Amino acid sequence: MELIKVENDIALLDVDTSNKIAEFERQAKSIAEQESALKERILQEMEEKGIIKIETDNLTINYYSPSDRETFNKDKFREEYPDLYDEYISMTPVKSCIRIKVK
Repeated sequence: MELIKVENDIALLDVDTSNKIAEFERQAKSIAEQESALKERILQEMEEKGIIKIETDNLTINYYSPSDRETFNKDKFREEYPDLYDEYISMTPVKSCIRIKVK
């Protein structure tokens, strides 16, 4: 089965394939939202009860208290020290991929 047809230099995705991908994306988004809400409840209860670690047969949950993270502002550094920035920058190849957004 051909998934993509090209007509008049326009790529057209098979309707059934498009519908399946859109439904998968909606389901994945819903599951991710449910997971996030459940994790937030677990976090709140661990904080309230002073628990730092929970272990089950298939999970280990560790609590990490709030902290400050040191970050490096590469854009500001590049702007203020472009020559020095160029000396330390390296390029890493990235493989091809597709991105799908459900409307």
